[in-house]
Amino acid sequence: MKKIASLVTVLVIMTVGLFAQTEPDPAVQEAKEETAVVYDLGRFFGYVHGMTTENPKLALTDDQKSEIREIMDRIKGMKRVEPAWAEETLEYLELDLLSPAQLMEVDRRAIEWQNSRETSSTAGTGAGAGTGPISSYLAGGPFNPIIDETKTIGQGFAALYKYLD
Repeated sequence: MKKIASLVTVLVIMTVGLFAQTEPDPAVQEAKEETAVVYDLGRFFGYVHGMTTENPKLALTDDQKSEIREIMDRIKGMKRVEPAWAEETLEYLELDLLSPAQLMEVDRRAIEWQNSRETSSTAGTGAGAGTGPISSYLAGGPFNPIIDETKTIGQGFAALYKYLD
């Protein structure tokens, strides 16, 4: 009888632990939603790099290069990229700086990325809990995933920055 009671206790503890691990922290979920635009801005630079190097018809003008480089320099100097600033900057880049044809190509690449992300089981916009970018964001600390060259987002940023040099 003691064996059964012990087994039931272990199963209950395991079940509770399983539910605790799968319940997303509401603060983390909210932070991921808030910061999604920061990741979108970061991916924008990779999309522009791909567009520019793969399709000469959609190459950036000298004025566009100068504007983008100025924004990239600012991002490189930021310890914390706030979502409101990222949203305003992304809107400017997409709607005021790019030509309609360039915007269509950037949007095509973004949709392609989104579709591939939805079919991937490892999709995400950063760490959930622990010491990742979202945890730092929540704590009010540094948050600039755009320049993290260990991630694809930072590699695209670095590639465009080097291209604009």
